[in-house]
Amino acid sequence: MSCTTLLVGKSASIDGSTIIARNDDSGSGTYDPKRFIVVQPHEQPRAYANVAGTFRIELPDDPCRYSIVPNVRANRGILAEAGVNEHNVAMSATETISVNPRVLAADPFVKADTKTDKNNADEQVSGFGEEDIITLVLPYVTTAREGVERLGALLEEYGTYESNGIIISDVDEIWYVETIGGHHWIARRVPDDCYAAVPNQLGIDSIDFDDALSERRNNMCSADLRDFIDDHHLDRAMSSENGSPAHFDTRGAFGTATPKDAIYNTPRAWYMQRYLNPSHDWDSEDAEYRPDSQDLPWCREPERKVSVEDVAFLMGSHFDGTPYDPYGTTGTAESRHRYRPIGVNRTGHMVCMQIRPYVPDAHRALMWISYGCGAFTSPAPFYANVDDTPAFLRDTDGEHATTDTLYWMNRIIAVIADAHWFDTNGEIEQYIEDVQSYGINLVEHTDASIAEDADALAQDADGVRGAAVRTALADANETMAVWLRARTQTLLDQVLYTSSNLMHNAFRMSDHWMK
Repeated sequence: MSCTTLLVGKSASIDGSTIIARNDDSGSGTYDPKRFIVVQPHEQPRAYANVAGTFRIELPDDPCRYSIVPNVRANRGILAEAGVNEHNVAMSATETISVNPRVLAADPFVKADTKTDKNNADEQVSGFGEEDIITLVLPYVTTAREGVERLGALLEEYGTYESNGIIISDVDEIWYVETIGGHHWIARRVPDDCYAAVPNQLGIDSIDFDDALSERRNNMCSADLRDFIDDHHLDRAMSSENGSPAHFDTRGAFGTATPKDAIYNTPRAWYMQRYLNPSHDWDSEDAEYRPDSQDLPWCREPERKVSVEDVAFLMGSHFDGTPYDPYGTTGTAESRHRYRPIGVNRTGHMVCMQIRPYVPDAHRALMWISYGCGAFTSPAPFYANVDDTPAFLRDTDGEHATTDTLYWMNRIIAVIADAHWFDTNGEIEQYIEDVQSYGINLVEHTDASIAEDADALAQDADGVRGAAVRTALADANETMAVWLRARTQTLLDQVLYTSSNLMHNAFRMSDHWMK
């Protein structure tokens, strides 16, 4: 299992934006190079077939343009992973989660033997999954709520072959969807004044069925979910009050709470909540929540408004300042490797999507993108509403390490710096500060420039969504990429020089004569 998710409601963020962020982590021992691309409407498939199974579907003929950060290698399908469409709807898919055996017995995954079933063009026996979700949903929706409804309808009709959490947002709302078995699902809107921290575990802790099965203001679910629960004895509440339709315990009914979860999953949610609510007691023997607590709330109100910089830190964190930090000096050798960090070596990218309410639609969406392990890099902002993306982030080599693109440069830096954490950490911290300050400044100047030239930029047939605006945004993205390449090259030079002088076979004559 892999990936970590952090969601920030618009009243909980520092500038009123909705913010959704997810680390896309590969499985143990595998690494997935990433790229940043735009999918134009004519490039969107109409007859879609996945790679993992025999799923096939005819897609609508009216897709919109969207920007994504998919895998480079095509061996596992498109795997769009994170994206924003021209209507400023953002998606991140997926957070790998797990459901319990009783759910899977009642509603099994829709799987296929790809070795045999792909030969039968007339029979579809597999559902869809992470490979497919953004491609099936994002090009066809204009709001986050529409995205949840489309995804839910697809799940109910075709089913899925795995358990996933999916994030869909727009300028007003953030929705988190979790698949329940092969065809069922639940979704909750993140409260505007809250954040939600989600590791690889079924996260939604309750659902209001009264709302989900009627007005759907803040809750949604598959239409027959209440009957599904009753028919298969999934309700674990000890009293009618706790098990009432308005506050149903979804984790107890659908999720897992295993010793593995206590090591691999809950510590990540604990650390994010510890950071965003620091006045609580998190560390004493009497603390309400410890790293292995299985009852952490799905969402809560932060003590101060959350910035993109906070999100970047958390998504690259490794239990900093605790006895569980693998780079730390406190605790023991055992405690420093007891729990799985958020910023892990297998991170392929972190994409933080910020939909801002205070600028026009045409340049409202930012994709803060970093490649590789978050502990050694920083996300940089790129506008989503463009026709093309910078080569430095787009043209990642799928097989060979190179210093021509950001993905491989960040990977190389992390491997070198990891072995000499204390000697290179100052240079890493300065790099993070420089990238964030330059990026924020560039966005502010670009926004202001577009506002000043609004009349000139809106003269083409598409109005404020016209090609002239997209060109201006693409130019800003290129400026960011050129600066980022130079600054990342400087960091590579620094950590290489420092680490070279610390090699185990280093020897100087002065070392000998000074003894």
